[in-house]
Amino acid sequence: MRNFYIALVRHKDHVAFLFTFLLSITLLLSNNSPKMLVVRGAALQVFNIIYSPISWTKSMFIVEEENKLLKERIFLLTLQVEKMTAMADENSDLKSMLQFKEESKLGILPAKVINKGMHPNLLSVSLNVGSKDGVKINQPALTANGVVGKVIEVGKQSCIVQLMSDLNYRLSIKILPSGATGILQWSHDDYCVVKEVPKNVKIEIDDTVITSGFSNIYPGGLPVGKVIAVFDERWSSQKSVHVKTHSDLSGLQYIFVITEAEPNDFN
Repeated sequence: MRNFYIALVRHKDHVAFLFTFLLSITLLLSNNSPKMLVVRGAALQVFNIIYSPISWTKSMFIVEEENKLLKERIFLLTLQVEKMTAMADENSDLKSMLQFKEESKLGILPAKVINKGMHPNLLSVSLNVGSKDGVKINQPALTANGVVGKVIEVGKQSCIVQLMSDLNYRLSIKILPSGATGILQWSHDDYCVVKEVPKNVKIEIDDTVITSGFSNIYPGGLPVGKVIAVFDERWSSQKSVHVKTHSDLSGLQYIFVITEAEPNDFN
């Protein structure tokens, strides 16, 4: 208490000024005369002018914080939408696979892609099925849309499938309705080329391309793609046929492995 009195005496001028200022403000605010109302209005206007930069700065901080929260919410909603879209695509793939399995006369084994590019020398995917499920080397791999490759390595619980997009991959095909046959090879994106097709065979855009059956690997009649272009080779009796595959090899999630086929499925 003694220290308080000493400080009060030491700063008596400041204390007296503060007391006088507060008393003056109190008297001004308690006076309701017309002149004082004008003074109050002017004082309020001055106060608003002085306070406006502070208010603007404060509002900017609030807007910035709200903007940050909105960005976080948009990011979370975007992730949620992408997740739901992926689930919808996966559900659609599973429905297509189920329908294909019910309609197919082949012995097929559903499998899920668990990895990509496991084989160092070719384009491939790994599946979650293996020898314990009846998978063997050289069994065909396909989706509900068409052929995608063949099994090249088999473990007990997994296997590796060589994709059509590998440059070393070859497939014996037939073009309908002409019945022309040839060897299909990957070109780029989802496009393949069939060469050494006789010029005298009539082939048109959108003709169907299927497996020929001239193989101990692929049953005949499996969908492959459709014709998108035909080019005559100069100084030759042959032409090349460009084919777009039905299956999107870049987004494979589920694949069928043909574990058995009826003898009449092969030519």
